[in-house]
Amino acid sequence: MSIYHVSLTMPDPEELLQRKQFLEKTRTKLERRLQDYPAGRLSVSRRKRDGATGFYLFTEDGKRIYLNRGQQRTKARFAQKEYDRRALCLVRQELEKLSDVLAYYEMPKLEDAYEQCIPEKQQLIVPTILSDEEFRQRWLTQGYDRKQPFENDHPFPTEKGDMVCSKTEVQEANYMFYHSYDYLYEKRLNLIDDGRPTWRYPDFTLLDPVTREEVIFEHFGMVDDEGYQRSMFDKIRLYEENGYVIGQNFLFTFETAEHPFTMDQFIRVLEARFPRK
Repeated sequence: MSIYHVSLTMPDPEELLQRKQFLEKTRTKLERRLQDYPAGRLSVSRRKRDGATGFYLFTEDGKRIYLNRGQQRTKARFAQKEYDRRALCLVRQELEKLSDVLAYYEMPKLEDAYEQCIPEKQQLIVPTILSDEEFRQRWLTQGYDRKQPFENDHPFPTEKGDMVCSKTEVQEANYMFYHSYDYLYEKRLNLIDDGRPTWRYPDFTLLDPVTREEVIFEHFGMVDDEGYQRSMFDKIRLYEENGYVIGQNFLFTFETAEHPFTMDQFIRVLEARFPRK
């Protein structure tokens, strides 16, 4: 996670605009309400002897008037007046800060410097940071080491153009393709196992568009088989020892003969990590 990537630290501008509209309506309502309150303020005193509480009204001319138990509505009205004044003050402060933040969205950013150069010059430049779209395009078109298939063990085509191992992988890949998830198929993942370099080929490697983090996704399709189980648990162990955390940068689905794979399962796992707006 990079602190230099603006989308990591900045909230959604649409949510900020909605908040701004809500605060503007609230400001108007509070200002109108405060015009209708009578003058004066409520004070509360507590006796040291027995802790009994007394309510007093301080008038504009400095008088202190005791409010008895029968004057609850008067007490409540002056307490509400104090709350509304405090709320209005905070609303105005927040609106002022929101205006500054929204103005920030409209100004050119560091990421825009590369985009402002013509393509011929871009080829000669090493940018300090890429825009989200430029980073995404470079990630998608990168050359990468991928698993070398055995003869006829990747017979199923996907809409993206990959040849995959199973019909389940076809369903998963096509769902991600049609729902605009960026992924690479069977990209080599370099790991360390007991101090020695090794590697695996996760089924899918997805790009988190906000953090620019790579998230691996595995489908374990033969969990009934004991040999497959040992291989699966060893792979999970290896991923975890290399910093991959289930639900964060490591996702998986599985199936058995009794509990076959469903797309609902896949979508739940995917959208828990990548919520769709």
